[in-house]
Amino acid sequence: MPGRFAEQRPKRVRVQAPQDASLTVSPHRPEHTAEEFYVRQLIRSQLRLACAVAAGLLALLVGISALLVFWPVFEDIHLLGLPLPWWVLGIGMYPLIIVAGMLYNRAAERNEERYRSISRG
Repeated sequence: MPGRFAEQRPKRVRVQAPQDASLTVSPHRPEHTAEEFYVRQLIRSQLRLACAVAAGLLALLVGISALLVFWPVFEDIHLLGLPLPWWVLGIGMYPLIIVAGMLYNRAAERNEERYRSISRG
């Protein structure tokens, strides 16, 4: 029985490098180090975060503006002599912008802390 399996096995072939092949290692350093890779990833994540916050604020501003334009019942409401849309767009947007900025800052710090923990080891 053991001889039968040995007959089915292919012959071993010795693999060698060509005789004229050089065995020297090139002295140039790799194109990108791990540190450069992680810095690029940090920059990309910060850019994605900034684009997401900007897109969210833009969508919110356009949405509120469209609501005020296409639903004219808000034009009839006056507070202290000014129409409600003026209050909403003139004063009401600032707290939203401040909250978005605070959330962005917290998320950016989290990204940087994640980068620092990876780069330390």
